[in-house]
Amino acid sequence: MTSSLKIMISACELSADNYAGELTKALLKQAPTCTIFGVGSKACKKAGMDVRYDISGLSTVGIIEPIRFLPKLYQSLKQIKQLLRDEKPDIFIPIDNQGLHMECCKYAKKLGIKTAYYIAPQHWHWGKKSDGIKVASVVDHILAIFKQEAEFYQACGAAFTYVGHPITDRIKPFRSDQKKDNVLAIFPGSRVQEIERLLPTLLQASLRLESELNLQPVISIASPQYRNIVKSLVKQYGTKQYQFHEGSSLELISKSSLSLVSSGTISLEHALLGVPHVVTYKFNPITYWVAQTFFKKTLAKIPFMSMPNMLLNKEVFPELLQENVSVDNCVKHGRDIFLNQSIQNESESLWNSLDNGVVADLAATTLLKLI
Repeated sequence: MTSSLKIMISACELSADNYAGELTKALLKQAPTCTIFGVGSKACKKAGMDVRYDISGLSTVGIIEPIRFLPKLYQSLKQIKQLLRDEKPDIFIPIDNQGLHMECCKYAKKLGIKTAYYIAPQHWHWGKKSDGIKVASVVDHILAIFKQEAEFYQACGAAFTYVGHPITDRIKPFRSDQKKDNVLAIFPGSRVQEIERLLPTLLQASLRLESELNLQPVISIASPQYRNIVKSLVKQYGTKQYQFHEGSSLELISKSSLSLVSSGTISLEHALLGVPHVVTYKFNPITYWVAQTFFKKTLAKIPFMSMPNMLLNKEVFPELLQENVSVDNCVKHGRDIFLNQSIQNESESLWNSLDNGVVADLAATTLLKLI
């Protein structure tokens, strides 16, 4: 009977919240009387999840960057563990965020709670088999979103189901309804440190691209919590009145002719919609130095930083990292990719490799069979 089922989901950043929201809707469609609760944000609440904690602003990348969030991260870990202990769900579904969720999975295993990792640690492209074996030892099932990921975790002895990438569910309605408005979109990121490091350069580059390509810059604000920092930087570094977009990233992408973006899920959304874009990222200088000094062998195995290029195994979309994120480079590569006629073919190839039907429905069916 599904009436007594208790399902706990944990989604700690914006893209994970979107995926968790779609999964919640699919679970409630297939098991209307089950109880779904956990960690999430707006998308989860809208879908019908009982959101106990919203920690979507804590996501971070790097070695030095997480330090300022350590007290809150520790508190969040305690809260999730307490939820697991008090509620004893039939299944725990962490989404992405390896640093926090692997500890939660270990704790759930101690409590005898079944776990199914959705968007599991991506050791298949930057880690080692031994890392994958560690994941398999504490996670009962992996919902693999990439075929390469499924093959990797199978070799590591993990139980898995290949479901496809949940991003395709959200993108399908936009693939057939794209209306270009000569927009130059700026996506400076969904973390404070990304926005602070990237937006000043992207603003200056956008002015030159606006003039050269006759495009209208529009700045995306990923969440209301970033509104003040974005507008403050625009006031400080901008030399004109900018338009802002709050809401679905896909709505803006589908109207855009070119974008300057922070590396992340946003790049995959652009690629699947066939929108030319330049991928940028700047780490804390100390993080970058540590990575270059102590993790050279690992970095050598990662030829690309953006997921579209990684999956296509070639640099279709220009990538600019660290000191290469300059106004001149953004303008040059923005101009070149804007004029590239092969983008649509690459986009179609990428779509065919990731689309697996209605991913959220397949994931929900798999999860309910596990309980």
